[in-house]
Amino acid sequence: MMILLILSITQFELDATESYNRGNEYFLQGRYSEAIAAYEQALQMVRSAGIHYNLGNAYFKKGMLGKSVLHYRVAHFLAPRDQDITHNLEFVRNYRVDKVQLAASPLISILDALFHYFSLYETQILTTFFFVAASVLLSLHLIFRIRVFGYAAITAAVLCIFFFINWQVWLGEKTGRHAVVTGPEVSVLSGPADDYKVIILLHDGAEAWIRETRNGYALIQLSGGIGGWVTEAALEEIF
Repeated sequence: MMILLILSITQFELDATESYNRGNEYFLQGRYSEAIAAYEQALQMVRSAGIHYNLGNAYFKKGMLGKSVLHYRVAHFLAPRDQDITHNLEFVRNYRVDKVQLAASPLISILDALFHYFSLYETQILTTFFFVAASVLLSLHLIFRIRVFGYAAITAAVLCIFFFINWQVWLGEKTGRHAVVTGPEVSVLSGPADDYKVIILLHDGAEAWIRETRNGYALIQLSGGIGGWVTEAALEEIF
């Protein structure tokens, strides 16, 4: 039974690799719609930062900025230290029509980079590791009364807290209902119906938080604080 399971998983990965490679071939040939279809097929079998990154590239070539931002965001979530992903995400963000997002202060930028350096999975592993390490070192300190064990336990505890905060930051991002406008243009209304006043217009690629949904409309908030109601069909949630 175990052998069959291993063979099944291996075949699954081979099929995903085949679809991924086929998508790369289509992309190099400029057949972006077919590349997207191949990458999407691979993504159904394997969750990979590389597949999301290539999807972001292909959607950008198709002029679909919202879809491009979405897949770059997921790729960054899975591989936050990949400079190609970070660069392309920022490039597409600057390419958008809407410039409603506010530039972060240097301090906020530093903290954001610090708490997004490790991925969610890495922070989970490191939090657990340093928690266990701190517990063992503290026990050794209490048993043998050796000062170095006490200092090491404090260091491990501080690192455990640091990685736990990182973990919570990523969880907050994953569960925060981040969304992207994936239509050419959408009206942001003062209420959840077509007859309400139009506040602003948003375009493909604009990012927002969904605060509430009602009757096919979503109450969104942009990073600058402004918000309103848009049709749910105009948005796609990132996570």
